Amino acid sequence: MKKNFIFLVFIYTLFLICLNNGPANAQWTPIGPEGGFINCMTKSGNTLYALTGFYFTVSQLYSSTDDGLHWEKIESESFPIADVFGMTSVGNSLFISSDGIYRSDDNGHTWVKKYNMGAGLLTANSTTVYAAIQNQGILHSSDNGENWTLSNNGLTDLWFYSMTANETSVFVGTGDNNEGVFRSTDNGANWQQVSNGFAYYYNGNWIPNMAPMISSLAFIGNDLYAGTQENQGIWKSTNNGDYWEFTSMETMNYTNITSFTGNEAMVLAGTGLGGVLKSIDGGATWSESNAGIAIYGNVTTLKMDNGNIYVGTMGGIYKSDDNGNNWRSSYSGIKALIITYPGFALLGDDLYVGSGYSGIFHTADEGTTWNDVNEGLPVNEWTLNNLYANETALFAWDRVSFDGGASWEMRNDYSPGSVFFEYNGPGWLEHGNAWFAINSYDNAGVYRSTDNGQNWSTINNGIPNPESTFFYSIHSKGTTLFLGTSTGFYYSNDNGDSWQKGTFPDLFYWSLLGASYLSTETVDVCGLIGGGGSKGIYRSTDNGDTWTKVSDLLTHKFVTAGNTIFASVMNPELVNGEMVDVPRIFKSQDNGQSWTNTSESINISLNSLASDGSNIFIAQNTSGNSAIYISKDEGDNWVEISDGLSPTIYTSSFFIHNNKIYAATVSSSVWARNISEFVAPTQPSLIVGSETPCIGSSQTYSVTNVPGVTYTWQFPSDWVITGGNGTHSVTVTVGNTAGVILVIPSNAFGFGPAQILVTNPVSTIDASVSIEADQNNICEGSQVSITATPTEGGDSPVYQWFVNGIENGESGAVLTYLPANNDEVYALLTSSLECVTNDSVQSNTLHLLVTIAADVDVSITADKNNVCAGETITFTASTTNGGAQPTYEWYVNETKLGENLPDFSYVPQNGDFISLRFTSDEWCVLQNPVTSNAIVAIVKVLPDVSWTSVAYDTLCINWLPVNLSGGLPAGGTYSGDGVTNNVFDPSAAGAGDHAITYTWSDGNDCTNSASITLSVNNCLGIDELSSATLVYPNPATDRITIVLTDNRVIGEIALFNLMGTKVFEKSSINVSGLVTIPVQDIPSGNYIIRITGNNESIVKPIILK
Repeated sequence: MKKNFIFLVFIYTLFLICLNNGPANAQWTPIGPEGGFINCMTKSGNTLYALTGFYFTVSQLYSSTDDGLHWEKIESESFPIADVFGMTSVGNSLFISSDGIYRSDDNGHTWVKKYNMGAGLLTANSTTVYAAIQNQGILHSSDNGENWTLSNNGLTDLWFYSMTANETSVFVGTGDNNEGVFRSTDNGANWQQVSNGFAYYYNGNWIPNMAPMISSLAFIGNDLYAGTQENQGIWKSTNNGDYWEFTSMETMNYTNITSFTGNEAMVLAGTGLGGVLKSIDGGATWSESNAGIAIYGNVTTLKMDNGNIYVGTMGGIYKSDDNGNNWRSSYSGIKALIITYPGFALLGDDLYVGSGYSGIFHTADEGTTWNDVNEGLPVNEWTLNNLYANETALFAWDRVSFDGGASWEMRNDYSPGSVFFEYNGPGWLEHGNAWFAINSYDNAGVYRSTDNGQNWSTINNGIPNPESTFFYSIHSKGTTLFLGTSTGFYYSNDNGDSWQKGTFPDLFYWSLLGASYLSTETVDVCGLIGGGGSKGIYRSTDNGDTWTKVSDLLTHKFVTAGNTIFASVMNPELVNGEMVDVPRIFKSQDNGQSWTNTSESINISLNSLASDGSNIFIAQNTSGNSAIYISKDEGDNWVEISDGLSPTIYTSSFFIHNNKIYAATVSSSVWARNISEFVAPTQPSLIVGSETPCIGSSQTYSVTNVPGVTYTWQFPSDWVITGGNGTHSVTVTVGNTAGVILVIPSNAFGFGPAQILVTNPVSTIDASVSIEADQNNICEGSQVSITATPTEGGDSPVYQWFVNGIENGESGAVLTYLPANNDEVYALLTSSLECVTNDSVQSNTLHLLVTIAADVDVSITADKNNVCAGETITFTASTTNGGAQPTYEWYVNETKLGENLPDFSYVPQNGDFISLRFTSDEWCVLQNPVTSNAIVAIVKVLPDVSWTSVAYDTLCINWLPVNLSGGLPAGGTYSGDGVTNNVFDPSAAGAGDHAITYTWSDGNDCTNSASITLSVNNCLGIDELSSATLVYPNPATDRITIVLTDNRVIGEIALFNLMGTKVFEKSSINVSGLVTIPVQDIPSGNYIIRITGNNESIVKPIILK
């Protein structure tokens, strides 16, 4: 049975995977273009803030922490939905004025309403915030907005156009009563008019004591500048407003002066249409400084910070780092363009979008990248109303582009048509092989061009009095042209060569102004928007020849989906007991004959109605509750598809191309989404949760949440859902039954494939733990290791160790630490098994005994030191707590010598370093082994003693004693056989070889010696006892003959006196037998002759006469 169950689960899982066919987490994404209408700017801390939006559009707050290089939108649910009119900062707090005054202390993420009355202008100094309340007075708060005081004492004009403050004064600019500027020097409690010097310029004359409307005020250093409206120029006060002087006539070329900033080197002023003005001479002269500012019309704010200057315009933010000489765009990340209907045009596959205040933008990659195409367009003078395209050209205002917007040319060069001031439908139309255009002013009528607008001709045949007729719209259907005018409805079946007037009931002069048209293969419908009081839906089945009114609805737009026609209309409904027109979607499924409400209670945006041929899209624009809806069943049901889009963002229109829907917004540029996303949800992610939960436990199971998806959960029969059913995460109480957890996703488009998790509940168990130390009696200073042995601990148990009740911090199974005597140790075990009932469980407690460690000491002494070289020194160890069998390791110069004994004897060298490493065999000692003191051996060098020669090294036994000499240094003593008092007596020594030693001691009592061997022969008078060597005559007078028998070689002969001095030498003789040497020049006396041969030396005495 179990095998069958697992097999079925496996097959079902494969089936569910095969059903996975939709997007995982689709939503609207902002795609640009970047830029937007900049309302105002401020700085708090290191962050710049920019407020975007125009009147009656949703304001948005952006921040930059890199000097305007990048901007990020601040998302805040507490940011006001109503218009925001001003922004300032004090310290780390931000203030904005809207339907009240709001403060944020967390960089704009959270806003708290600190004053309930709607406010306009805001300004501040370092401690006080000021706010203008129109027709009421000026508010001020000196406690960061906690409390406010309203004052108008001294203010005789309560309509305020500008405000500024420094640390001592606050100023407001007025205009309705021509009273100019008011000043307060007591934080706004009292006000005084300070307009001395102001005058109003009219028809070439200055009218004194009549101040202009003061539209802007700002301090530049100690100078106060005032900007005006109505071409009244720029004024300046150098004495805190006491007196005003006009700066320059050239500033009167600008309708409105909106803002100021500057430094000690220059002053910048913002204008309504002329961009930025700059003065480098204190306002005496001014010149435009707009290099690099693409959209400079309507400068709204100027801000100087850290050497950078920022200008906010209706197109974005521009930045200068050279005192306003050059500017560059600085609004990366700001997507706040105001785009109104119809915001899009398509030329080939390239998409164009027109913004109200920033011109036209182009993308060739579905919004991934954008570039503006405003060259030749009056983007700084006019507001863009409409943008259209045919197959070969773009049209905007009164201009046309044949190169995809790269350049624009005046319409009068090509055609009289214009989209400027058009309510609905283009002024140009491509029909058949020709272009058509309409014009209601000079040379009014219908125009046609067969060469792509190069040449035009009027085609008014059949239209009476075209010069006095208004031409409202032109529409194409197959081979038929429709024309709406002030004199009636016309149609042409011959490409405009002739026009026939259709029968259109109840038409007035303005009835067809702004009319909407839609044609199918069988019917044409026309909707009236209320021109001249006319409204309703009209229907024609004969190509416009006759029209029948089928509805009284005030109609804005038509689309089709399948065989159904949809219209956005104003429907009269009873609201709070009163009939009012409410925006709705009506549909007709009988070619326009009857119409029914299909949008139910959705308050739609009338121009947002769009269709891709099968799906219908509408936008709801309700303050704080805007949304986008789709109907996939011809309007019977509507599904909200606003995921990713804030409910504060108004959608003005849609554009559909290549299976993608683009949403133009009133304050947030363009958003996009794939139409293929509007399907039933995909299979959920893997279910996260335990596969082996504990029976009776509370468990949470979840999948990744996808916005807009509802999740239906199913569990085994005895499990109980306790929370979260319908969401991506549920809580359950686990039962005994094993089985499958199933979650099924669904949304308004249907059910998606389910996800499963096979579970097997587990019974509860008890865990336990015991601990054991690696030693019972611990020596002081030694670590102990205590090991925990768990039962039912799981694969990754967690331990908490406690020593004397204090947690140790170790979380593993072994605790190793240095204990103290009587420590008590236990552990807490937290099992990794899910079904343990007694987590955490405590172990047994160990009582640790610690023995105090004994001190081991060792020292060494020497029996002597400061010895002569070659002497032996004995070192002896003295120890404590060594135990019965300690270990002795003797070291000489870190080399181990000697034996394992307490004594060590050796012959040292000078400077030897002698120490002992002593190891006790006691079990608990503090330090083991220990090293003794070190003894440095002092060894004196032996003196250098030499004795290299004597007078006779061979003597006759019968000779007289000989004085010994030649030992160095002198002063030593001679010793050996036959030596007494440094005299050698041959007879006392006896025949043979005798080692005689010369010994000498220095001042350090160090003695050294040298030795020579003396030979004593038995000689008989002058004659030799042996005839082996003959020396004759002896005594001799002038010659001596030496004979070695047996042909022995004579190599060298030397003659010495009795002092041991050599008096004659003959070497390298190398003669066998006989050699004669002369001696006649040698003084008479006793001598020793030494004969050296091969391997022998013979010494004999000789007498010379």
